[in-house]
Amino acid sequence: MGPLVAIDYTEEEKAAVTPAVAPPTAEELKQLVNSIPTQRDALYAAPVDWDLVGRSGLIETKLRAFINKKMAEYLGEEEPSLVAHVLDKLAQRTPAAAIEQGLAKVLDEEAGVFVVKLWRMLLFELRLREFEAGRK
Repeated sequence: MGPLVAIDYTEEEKAAVTPAVAPPTAEELKQLVNSIPTQRDALYAAPVDWDLVGRSGLIETKLRAFINKKMAEYLGEEEPSLVAHVLDKLAQRTPAAAIEQGLAKVLDEEAGVFVVKLWRMLLFELRLREFEAGRK
């Protein structure tokens, strides 16, 4: 092997791999988290931009792994059919209260805790995307 030669990238090549927007600071993330309601009724009443959910692929990229992990915690094992059910409900734009009611048959009292966590995560990810879009 010969000597190593440094690669001299053009500005265009560097720009192609550099994020266009700086990630949010810890303070900005904290403000986003604090802007999400913690009380169940207020949380469930918060508007959801379902079009953005669909465009961003949020259900598959962020929520699938979260739902899978939580179901395994609550039930003691992975439950792919229940995860698929919750993902379908989200894809159908089902309100949080209806999801909670449906899951109560399987998760009992933990259905409320799960859906509150799920809805907070959904709203956080939406607000994060809106925040990042506003910075461009």
